[in-house]
Amino acid sequence: MQDQAEGLRKHGPQVISLMSGKGGVGKSIIAVNLALVLKERGKKVLVFDADIGFGSVEILFGITASKTLRDFFHSKDGRIEDIIYSTSYGVDIISSGMDVEDLITFGSSNSSRFFDAFVGVLRRYDFVIIDFPPGFNEKLEEFYGRSDFLLVVTTNEPTSLVNTYTLIKLIMIKGIEPNELMIVMNMVHDMRDGRKALERLTAVIEKFVGYTVKSVHMLKYDPFVRKSVDYQEPFVLKRKIIQPSLGIYGIADKILRSYYRPKVSLIDKIKALLGIGVVR
Repeated sequence: MQDQAEGLRKHGPQVISLMSGKGGVGKSIIAVNLALVLKERGKKVLVFDADIGFGSVEILFGITASKTLRDFFHSKDGRIEDIIYSTSYGVDIISSGMDVEDLITFGSSNSSRFFDAFVGVLRRYDFVIIDFPPGFNEKLEEFYGRSDFLLVVTTNEPTSLVNTYTLIKLIMIKGIEPNELMIVMNMVHDMRDGRKALERLTAVIEKFVGYTVKSVHMLKYDPFVRKSVDYQEPFVLKRKIIQPSLGIYGIADKILRSYYRPKVSLIDKIKALLGIGVVR
């Protein structure tokens, strides 16, 4: 495992992106708790809070970012280290403070400056977790496409399931091919009903989209999860044996078992995102 970790750092971190068809499905809560489990597993983790307008990751970690990515771009002598916050849990975060799509509209000088700074920072980490806004934004398509793991979070409510199907259909139509796509059904009240809903969803995706979802996970509704948000204390640290915690550990272990050498280097990924290089 040590050799794998060293190889991972050499080629840059793997990117875990969390998406959802609609808001209110617990995506940011999963992102934060997953980051903490990976940290517990000995990995260095950076969380990029890109869910604009909510700042959920900051709230869940109990911090307020005084400087964000917007400040970095608007300051000629700003350092990227100034916008990275080390939490008391050993996980670092960056808050965008801007619409992430702005990243692709900056001039070449800004892009190059960001590239040089960001590459240097990311080499320190094993994983970067990106908490994206709900829905699909075509302007962020390159960002989705450079993910190694794509976690689509849903609930078993009809509107959430429909939006999840639509989101995954768009992902496939756009030719986005992460190393692994996972569906995470969150806040399930009845595990049997949730399992049936998940089976129906994956069957519809396979039939009408032509994609076989190989990795599915369910997180049971637990009132302690809600309390952990109110107390700003991640639930995986306080109640390790409740089902949502065990579910997060299962997701993390699945990701860790999927360690691989990226086909595209970290440097080429970031160049492609910023339009200053081409991934071949």
